[in-house]
This record gives sequence, C-alpha cells and structure tokens, in this order.
Amino acid sequence: MELYEHVSRIVARSKAFYSATEPGHFLIGVHLPVEVPPLPPLYEYDPETHLEQWLDLRLESSRPAWEAKADIDDDIAPTICPAFGIAEHSAWLGMKVRAQQNTNLPVPLLNSLDEVEKLTLSDQTPWFRYMKDGYDYLRSKKDGTFLLSVRGGMTPMDLADAVRGNEIYVEMLTEPEKVHRLLKFLTEAETWYFSQLRSWADEVEGGHFFTYAFGWAPDAIGHLSNDAAMLCSYQVYKEFGYPYEVELVKDYECVLYHIHNEKLHFVPHLVELPNLALLEISNDPMMPAPIEDLPRIFAHTGKANLLLHATSDQVRDHIEELKVRNVFFDVSCRDRADAEDIVAFVREQSKPL
Repeated sequence: MELYEHVSRIVARSKAFYSATEPGHFLIGVHLPVEVPPLPPLYEYDPETHLEQWLDLRLESSRPAWEAKADIDDDIAPTICPAFGIAEHSAWLGMKVRAQQNTNLPVPLLNSLDEVEKLTLSDQTPWFRYMKDGYDYLRSKKDGTFLLSVRGGMTPMDLADAVRGNEIYVEMLTEPEKVHRLLKFLTEAETWYFSQLRSWADEVEGGHFFTYAFGWAPDAIGHLSNDAAMLCSYQVYKEFGYPYEVELVKDYECVLYHIHNEKLHFVPHLVELPNLALLEISNDPMMPAPIEDLPRIFAHTGKANLLLHATSDQVRDHIEELKVRNVFFDVSCRDRADAEDIVAFVREQSKPL
C-alpha cells in the first residue's frame, strides 16, 4: 500500500471518528518490536552546529518501525518532526536549554514577575530557528515514505511554569494579578507559535498529523499539555489554567490534550474545554495502566474521546467496557501477526467508520 493510499484511508476513518455523536467508535495505531539504531545522548549534539546530523539520526532511527508495519492499515501514518525533548515547547521564547541523555530541559527565563514586560515574540530566537530549520531540513529529505507532523506544545499555565520556574506556584497565591498578566501574554504567544508549527507541518485534506500517537485530526491544536496542573489544586487550575486554555483553543475545530494518569483531580473541569476531541491519558510509573483502571478513568473524564496506550491483549480484554466511549488505541504488539490480528479485531468491534 502506497503512503498516500494509506493516508487517505486514515483521514476518512478519522473524519468519521471525530464527527461521531455516539460512543463505540474505535481507531487504532499499532507498534511492532523492531531493532533500531540507538540515538546518541542529546548533550553530544549542539543544534546550533549539528542540527542536520541529529535529524538524520532521528530519521534513520524511525525507518525500521515504519518498514516493519508496511501495508498494515491502522490509523497512524509514518510521520516525523523536529523533536529533542521537553524544552523546545517553551525555549522558542528565548530560553536557554540544558541537554540531558534523552531529553532537554528549559532554564527559567524570568527572575521576577516584574520582568514580564521584557518578554517579546521573535522568530530569531535560537530554538524558534532550530524548529523552523528542522522542519525545512526534514522536508528536503522527503521521499514519499513519511509526512511531517505537528510537534505539539504547552498550555499557558504549563508554559508559565517553564518560563518562571517553581516560584510561579507561590506567586499564584501572593501575586495573582502579575501571574494573570504573564498568562495573558503567554496565551497570545502560544497562539502565535502554534500557527507557526502548523504552517511548517504537512497539511493533509484540511488537517494535520500530530506527533506520537495522535494520528490525523481536522483543524486541530495539539497536543497540549498542562503538567503544572498536577501540582496545583482544582481551584488553582480553575483560575489560572482553564480560562486561558479556553482562549487558546477558541479558533480550532479540534483540541488534542495530553494528561497523566497519576493526578486526575483537575480533569473533570478540563474535559469541559470547548471542542475537546481527544484526551490522551499516559501510562505512568507506579500507577495501573489506564486501560486497567477504567472505573477511575471514566469517573474523571466525562464523555471525552480517549487515547489509551495498551498491549494487544489488554485491548482484547477490555474492549466491551470501552464501548461506552470513542477510543483511539495505541497498541504495542508482539509481532506482525499480532498487529494484523488486533487491527482486524478493533475494526470488527467498532461501529462503522
């Protein structure tokens, strides 16, 4: 199956999934165990001087997985984008970055909330350039075997944590007006940056593919994260998180959102977000996998469409329980035969797409 034939099938099923008004619809992406060239530590590659070499390594590391699942008609296409770790979600504001083994971390930019007025938007900051130049370079390497996906980013509250550091949590209580001023700027900044990200990725039939397991969605913003909300009370999220998320997503048809299974106390309010199309719940250490913890997941997530990571056996075991929702399964398989079987099983169990 050629890439664009597969993509056309994915888009058709995804459009039906996101327009569904009743539960019981399923999408599925599968992953096979493959040997891949190991990526060297990030701290060995300075993107200022080794951006293209790093992206070449990422591209070659991705190809074995794409090739292993060739002709399997699931709902994830071969895609790639510039990705270095966590820091690029915020460092485009002009922040410095600490590279680690397999991720990178931003160095807070503000020493005080009195410095908010110093923040500006620029397409000349180092990490803005690395992301744009990275997309340009990967586009030059396209050979008909992959597409460019949207990298994703942070909500304003999560971005405030990156920009200011842990002090922001105390300042939400002691200097709320200044925090709101910062969040207002970051909402405008994130709106601008997401428009850049989408312009760099491949537009496909009015939508885009999104990084990791999010597949294709029409006119979407995502994936968004607000890991900072896990460290705050429901009331703090309600004041400093949710209103700015509503403003950020207001012009999009679909919102793709990432949360952690470890802390769900703020999620009942989050799922009221306008146009929330898909809620990914990650598998966290020392917590049961969400698919093994469905009563708790259902109790916190309203009627949201869910993206769940699972093994093929877990999907088979819990498919009946999950028919009360629309679910995108991201499935780890034993081998190709298992992958083909679980795709057929999920198609059979899903309402028509």
